[in-house]
Amino acid sequence: MKRFFIFILLFSGLWSVLSAQTPDGAFIRQFEASRFAAQKRILDKAPTPNQKLFDVVSYTLNIDLDPDTELLNGAVSISAVSNTTGLDHAEIDLYSNMIIDSITAGGAALGFIHQNDLVDITLQNPVNQNESFSFTIYYSGNPQGGGLGTWGWDTHSGAPIIWTLSEPYGSPAWWPCKDDPADKADSVFINVTVPNNLVVASNGLLKSVTAAGPARDTYSWETRYPISTYLVSLAISNFEYFSDTYYTLSGDSMPVDFYVYPEHLVAAQEDFNVTVDMITFFANVFGEYPFVQEKYGMAEFPWGGAMEHQTMTSYGAPLIRGDHLFDYINAHELAHQWFGDCITMKRWSHIWLNEGFASYSEALWMEYLGGTQVYRDYMASQDPGFFQGSVFVEDSLSDAALFSNTVYDKGSWTLHMLRGVLGDSVFNNAIRAYLSDPGLAYANATTENFRDVCESVSGMDLDWFFEQWIYRPGRPFYVYNWQSGGAVDKNYSILINLYQANEIPYKMPVQIRVAGSLQDTLFTVWDSLDYQQFSLSTSFEPLQVEIDPDDWILKRVTEGGIFSVGGKVYDAADSSGVPNSEVYWAGPYDPLTGAPLESGVDTTDAYGNFLFSKATGTYSFSAVKDSFVESATKFISIEGDTSGIELWLTQPIAVFSTDSIGVALQDTATLDTAVIISNVGSGEMLV
Repeated sequence: MKRFFIFILLFSGLWSVLSAQTPDGAFIRQFEASRFAAQKRILDKAPTPNQKLFDVVSYTLNIDLDPDTELLNGAVSISAVSNTTGLDHAEIDLYSNMIIDSITAGGAALGFIHQNDLVDITLQNPVNQNESFSFTIYYSGNPQGGGLGTWGWDTHSGAPIIWTLSEPYGSPAWWPCKDDPADKADSVFINVTVPNNLVVASNGLLKSVTAAGPARDTYSWETRYPISTYLVSLAISNFEYFSDTYYTLSGDSMPVDFYVYPEHLVAAQEDFNVTVDMITFFANVFGEYPFVQEKYGMAEFPWGGAMEHQTMTSYGAPLIRGDHLFDYINAHELAHQWFGDCITMKRWSHIWLNEGFASYSEALWMEYLGGTQVYRDYMASQDPGFFQGSVFVEDSLSDAALFSNTVYDKGSWTLHMLRGVLGDSVFNNAIRAYLSDPGLAYANATTENFRDVCESVSGMDLDWFFEQWIYRPGRPFYVYNWQSGGAVDKNYSILINLYQANEIPYKMPVQIRVAGSLQDTLFTVWDSLDYQQFSLSTSFEPLQVEIDPDDWILKRVTEGGIFSVGGKVYDAADSSGVPNSEVYWAGPYDPLTGAPLESGVDTTDAYGNFLFSKATGTYSFSAVKDSFVESATKFISIEGDTSGIELWLTQPIAVFSTDSIGVALQDTATLDTAVIISNVGSGEMLV
């Protein structure tokens, strides 16, 4: 009876939770893009040649903070291993506004040069390959975050809130490190001293809180899981603390800790009560929570979004409302513990391995809550109809590209489509194998690493899939028509013509649903050509045909055909054809949005003729050529082969004027001159 009663409560509350979800992916993207833009001045930074010669093993941060003076005093010890023979110096990242007092090793002072946000440290003795070395940097200053991120000295309701958010390259604003996401330290120890009315939330486990003088405490945190520098964080305020418990897949317990402003305690207790359920669900889908020996936590900070700091997500104060409106952000950041924290993209161009997976995890959570149709609706909400560029970010210095809906939502759709290609069982096994791969777990990955795991698990060659969905912009545009013959031995034949109106066809398994008056059946065909014809058979009279009815493909589809569309570009001066002029086309136009689904340009032949193949729909055409005025745009409805489209170019009206020509003559001098005016165009000229 108790289990039944709980089920009724969950079921009755389900629809209120689902209806509260407003999956506006732009909310997350805009927050992260603004943060990224603030740090753009250092995004051209890459590991220096010297930094590639050693790997960091551990960091120990000792930081003393004074919120009244906004001053940080710190000592950071770095242990590393040399990758070369005779390493005599090491370069560490630290913003130039921070002041280094000294650097020591074994009690001896080391020489250093600090400029251009880089510290070049002379080691005591040359270090050979696989040998370890260490040093401690003593420094101070007021960390600068560019105004939009990295470090904040703020207040809420009169109380201090000190916070960090270092993605992508902001860690050196507040602590010296080798700031490369591909060089994960094996462990980080964080000791922070603050006024004793404040609480410090950070990565890993809280080992102790000790008195550090009058009215001051030191919080000692440590994480012994590999961690990238941008995932190290602090959140410090007069937090109220509450906790929950996650029971692992093996039956052990793990704390789930929350640090929130006192004024938001009640709302947070409501909003965060789904977190343990989310961990349990994702653990069952992806494999055990990757930091199960430590914790999962959430700490409030004053931004409008959230950030997946390892084991301690920073969660924006405006998101805490007590109505579960932003549960999808909770799910998104939690999923990053697997995708982004446990496995971190090796280079920022592969950021979809973080963000696409986290966005897709939102949809999986909704599927868990509401079933298949809710999942499909959520995926539909992640398709705005058009994605700019490819999922792989060619220009990793572009904030617009890194934090675009292409990375987040098309990345999510890529995983949805991969699930459709592989099937649920193989897809789930591939994801779990990726996360447990000993060369990738707690390390770094590229798209090719993920592809290779999927190929190994599925036994399929998937180069084609990742090429067209990760590295190629766009989506397939299917055009189809069908006809049915009469019944033969109680079987009906259906002939389906399937076209792709794309420059390069896509290869995908395509589901085709054939429906009759009382029943339907689902076929799957593999399509990879401009045009294919499929012959199907049913035991009932077919009345309707649908292409990909369950939306396993990010696509455009219309019923109709592919037709020949031709015309000519004319010179309005003499009605001659204009060779090598550019004909711009767009369409077909979406009747709901009014936007064209495709666009392109082609060049006329030596006589000014053009010829296209276009699917059913309404298109616009216009012509352009140097030294001509662009033609008027013509809108043409294509329902069959179409010819005789006329686009007229005119030459611009020449404008030449002179107010006067003056000549001064003396005595009896004379002037004999001529003004020659030539018409170099084909229009009329009046002198």
